[in-house]
Amino acid sequence: MRTKKFPVFYICLLVLIAAVVILTEYGKSELKDVLEEYEDSQPKYVAEDFLESNFDSGVGETCAKLFASQISAYETEESITAYFNQITEEKEFALQSVSSGVGGDLQYVVKCDNKKFVTFNVVKSGEKTEHKFDLYRLSDIVLNEKLLNTYSVEVPIGYSLTVNGIPADETYCLGDRIETESQEFMPEDVDGIVYTTYTFDKMCGAPIFAVTAPNGKTCEVVQQENGVYHAEIVYDDALADAYSEYVIEATKAYACYLQKDATFGTVGKYMDPTSQLYANIKSSPNWMVIDHTSYDFEDITTSEFYAYSEEVFSCRVTLTHVLKYPRLDDYRDALDITWYLRKVDGQYLIYNSFTQ
Repeated sequence: MRTKKFPVFYICLLVLIAAVVILTEYGKSELKDVLEEYEDSQPKYVAEDFLESNFDSGVGETCAKLFASQISAYETEESITAYFNQITEEKEFALQSVSSGVGGDLQYVVKCDNKKFVTFNVVKSGEKTEHKFDLYRLSDIVLNEKLLNTYSVEVPIGYSLTVNGIPADETYCLGDRIETESQEFMPEDVDGIVYTTYTFDKMCGAPIFAVTAPNGKTCEVVQQENGVYHAEIVYDDALADAYSEYVIEATKAYACYLQKDATFGTVGKYMDPTSQLYANIKSSPNWMVIDHTSYDFEDITTSEFYAYSEEVFSCRVTLTHVLKYPRLDDYRDALDITWYLRKVDGQYLIYNSFTQ
């Protein structure tokens, strides 16, 4: 009896089917790997990883590291960290794709509490995957400048300024001249008290401005209603020690002359004879004299001694001229005057004034 042989055709068909199945499974596996590789190379994952890696927690430290070059050099890593921790406390971050650029580049925004916090681009890195898909990287990571602040401070010309303990660079000086009323009383070749403005942008919190006068004394710095900081001038104690008695005697002589208790020569010796003030006092009619038989002075103070140059200074004198008449109440005439003095033949003489 002959044994039946399995037909060669069916053997070939089975081999073909098996090959197709094997190749199909291999192809599916290969295709799956390719698709996964393609998916993993998409730029959105670079953006999402940036968000998750940097803006889940510890955002202050992240900002200090990422944006130090975009923040004022007068801020420290500690101050940047503290500031951004404060403004992002208990806030939620979200990612938003805002535009698609040339060549597949994408721009994203990281929002904090639904407000723009950071913008960045995702661009082709120039590298490719095994199957030649483009890989992407971060580019142009920029902090929203509106999160930072600008502060200005007015400083007397000739004074020195530090910001958060760091000497201010002159490039931050606007070069403006803010003249004070003292300029109106100066000789032609002398400047009064003149301020200039320094402005510092990209700051976190309000900086500590420290201003030092040429004599080494620290100024008081106050914030004005317009938000601009202002350094008060420092008065000269040595000048006060040297000339307080002199200007007090001059002021007493002036008060007595106005009440006809002294001749013009008494007050004129303190005055610059070339000045308009000298002429005005000399021609004063003295018609508002209060009847009195004697007088005294009370509450005498001197203050605000300020040298504009080696030849010119000003000071303020206040006193009460007490005029006495028997059986009547004393009459008290308060005087508050600022004198301007300049050297004439080696002696300081008064050449101008104004009454407070």
